[in-house]
Amino acid sequence: MIEFRCFRNDDPPRLADVWRSADLGPSAMQPMTSALLEAAVFSKPYFDREGLTVATDGERVVGFAHAGFGPTADRTGIDTRTGTTLLVVVVPHAEGQAIGAGLLRRSEAFLRARGATTLLGGGCPGMRSFYLGLYGGSDLPGILDSSSSMQEIFRRGGYEAAERIAVLRRPLAGFRPPINRLHVAIRRNTVMRAIDEPARRTWWEAATTTGIALRRYELRNHADEVLGSVSFWDMQPLSTAWGVTAAGLLHVDIEGPRRRQGLAKYLVAEAMHDLAAEGVSLVETHVSDANTAAMNLFTSLGFTATEHGTLFRLPAPA
Repeated sequence: MIEFRCFRNDDPPRLADVWRSADLGPSAMQPMTSALLEAAVFSKPYFDREGLTVATDGERVVGFAHAGFGPTADRTGIDTRTGTTLLVVVVPHAEGQAIGAGLLRRSEAFLRARGATTLLGGGCPGMRSFYLGLYGGSDLPGILDSSSSMQEIFRRGGYEAAERIAVLRRPLAGFRPPINRLHVAIRRNTVMRAIDEPARRTWWEAATTTGIALRRYELRNHADEVLGSVSFWDMQPLSTAWGVTAAGLLHVDIEGPRRRQGLAKYLVAEAMHDLAAEGVSLVETHVSDANTAAMNLFTSLGFTATEHGTLFRLPAPA
């Protein structure tokens, strides 16, 4: 008989077993361990045991679903108005559909009880509360197409596609930054600095990236004003499982008045060149299909889409 309950302290080894048994696709960390889950999930300051629902068949754990929230506008706390079920993981089972449906319903009930009026399915850059580095690659891409059974759980639950997110990759073998008049002018008038383990700029950034190796490249003018920055993280241990040395590009920030001046392309290209010189063989980033400017930027630097994910949304009742 299938039963549902919230997380218990003795569950991590069983949840790691479920993860290893489920078909999550090539962008899920394998083999999963309790230590990896502890680092990316249970140690987070906002982890709520009630938000992690566990399905059991007798003594055996056969699935789990995890609900979470994103940050407030000033990124100093949690905003519970929008919640998401980050993952619904189910082992191969004769009652797999019923297990997935039951987990999703209980996850929704938790989110609503905490005040959520908008319910999503899957994580994304704005909702990366858990599982960064364990699922999806450089960031959380909704639910990946390679996790087709998980996508079906959300579709059967009435969710609709809200956003398509492309997983973009660029091998760095032979990479050279573009050389043109604009980039020469930018190089003449700026200095780029690499900062390892930079101070986290907000509580949310600290909460979601503590425990991973972060590097920030800053572009400054000769008055020492920051014109923009790009942040990467060392994609361990996922990239090791892939057999490559990979860096995940989390975000590019260009100061508002200085956008559309070629700074973003210059900064990203120079940072990638520096990473290549240090032995990084692959850079990955995620971009919404709707973000044409970002897609054009990365395409111009040789990135190609290797996978897509879907961020789902549950329509409001009519």
